[in-house]
Amino acid sequence: MKHIDLPVGSWLDSPVHAAWLMTEGLRLLAFAKASKLPDGFGNLDASGKLAPDAAAETMNTARMTHCFALAHIQGVPGCLAYAEHGVAALRGGLQDATYEGWFAHPEGLHDSGKAAYLHAFVALAASSAKVAGTAGAAQLLADAVRVIEGRFWCEQEGALRETFSRAWQLPEAYRGANSNMHATEAFLALADATGNTLWLQRALRIAERIIHTHATANGYRVIEHFDAFWQPVPHYNLEHPADHF
Repeated sequence: MKHIDLPVGSWLDSPVHAAWLMTEGLRLLAFAKASKLPDGFGNLDASGKLAPDAAAETMNTARMTHCFALAHIQGVPGCLAYAEHGVAALRGGLQDATYEGWFAHPEGLHDSGKAAYLHAFVALAASSAKVAGTAGAAQLLADAVRVIEGRFWCEQEGALRETFSRAWQLPEAYRGANSNMHATEAFLALADATGNTLWLQRALRIAERIIHTHATANGYRVIEHFDAFWQPVPHYNLEHPADHF
């Protein structure tokens, strides 16, 4: 990583700033603990509390598992149990025992198929949990790698396919920069957790496609939406303004 020369006396390079970062990190960890549910982690409201009808979600569970695993690696007391809870949830009702992969919600409730975006977070969580020595993380990591390599990664395209039905049928005729961006992050973590540099090569291939090919040709503005042939779709979902995309 290139060293950044900071101005003499810069707050960013001061012990006070380092202490502030640590304090803020501990505050966020304490805040996040309230999101724990019996079957994973859920959404908190603005005051940091679970709603009465709160339910576990795979995305939240994966993200919290990743955060608590990193906290444990840094030596923050009490975080390993939360990482273990997350790993157990990702190996429990959030995992599809019939067709493999992960549901967005426990046992496929409100099933919306198998999304690359979601599975990238599972891979990231599994990687961090493995490095943290979390119980069950090695098997979770093996499962995540198998699904990503067998279902989502396209060697010819050098990127992830987007979405399938639960039984891995009906692939969506869409490619997205967002899911591939998160996959780049996950692949860097997978390289650390597995020691396999192939994941670094795959991360680089995604960056080459999204940035050096498409963004470069677009005045270095990143394009988010593409069709199945990686042709830009600038007006994707324009007629559905309430869609999350």
